[in-house]
Amino acid sequence: MTKKILPFKEIPKTVWLLIPINLAGILAIYTFIKNDISYWWLVAIAVGYILQKEIGISAGYHRLFSHYSYTVSRPIKLFILWCGLIAGQGSPYWWAALHRGYHHKHSDTDKDPHSPIHGFWHSYILWLFKIKEKDISTRYIIDLIRDKDLSLAHKHYLTIFFLSHCFVAAINVNLWLFLMALPAFLTLHSYCLQTSLQHLGKFGYRSFETNDQSMNNLAIFPIVLGDAWHNNHHADPGNPNFGKHWWEIDTTYLLIRLMSSNNKLNA
Repeated sequence: MTKKILPFKEIPKTVWLLIPINLAGILAIYTFIKNDISYWWLVAIAVGYILQKEIGISAGYHRLFSHYSYTVSRPIKLFILWCGLIAGQGSPYWWAALHRGYHHKHSDTDKDPHSPIHGFWHSYILWLFKIKEKDISTRYIIDLIRDKDLSLAHKHYLTIFFLSHCFVAAINVNLWLFLMALPAFLTLHSYCLQTSLQHLGKFGYRSFETNDQSMNNLAIFPIVLGDAWHNNHHADPGNPNFGKHWWEIDTTYLLIRLMSSNNKLNA
């Protein structure tokens, strides 16, 4: 049943989507440098990064759909889902299956598809061009397959991505560059940093002795924000708050507290 519903045929589409995301991101950076800086552009970049990286991927694909570490109302879930889809990192099925079934279950072993034990650049981005449909099992996301909203997103994520980006571009090209394109580029590379640098076992510190090489890293906090406390997450993956010490500010968790319908989070 699951194989019929969900063969990972979208893997090549997801991977090659990286090309326009990177090209558009480079164009946005070039436009930003070439022209006089507009404070409205800075606001657009900040808002876009919050929507795509913080809400869509960190709070959505990662902590909500992959770990179910908090609950939200359906309208909020649909908003979070859309924020994740416009970041261009594939469907939530693909993302969660990899994260649940392989990265956490077999972290930093041969079965972890993006561990730096295979090399830094492999873990940063090259693994995406090597992974095959047969390498991913649907058994890790049976619960997600039953979710009609996620099923619809899985089937139409490319259409939603391109329509959303084209709609904003039709309003204003610069608005698209800085609200949509550059944040998608930055979101992609923030997660590339997490899969690589935070699992090298060389940079940062470990608060917990986990069975992997995960590290907390204050130096990359300005880029990855609350995801900088990666060792904390591997020690307690079901906890939506990655910060364990007063200096480990988890910006994603602050947003989750605003969005969540779990009273304990908002206490």
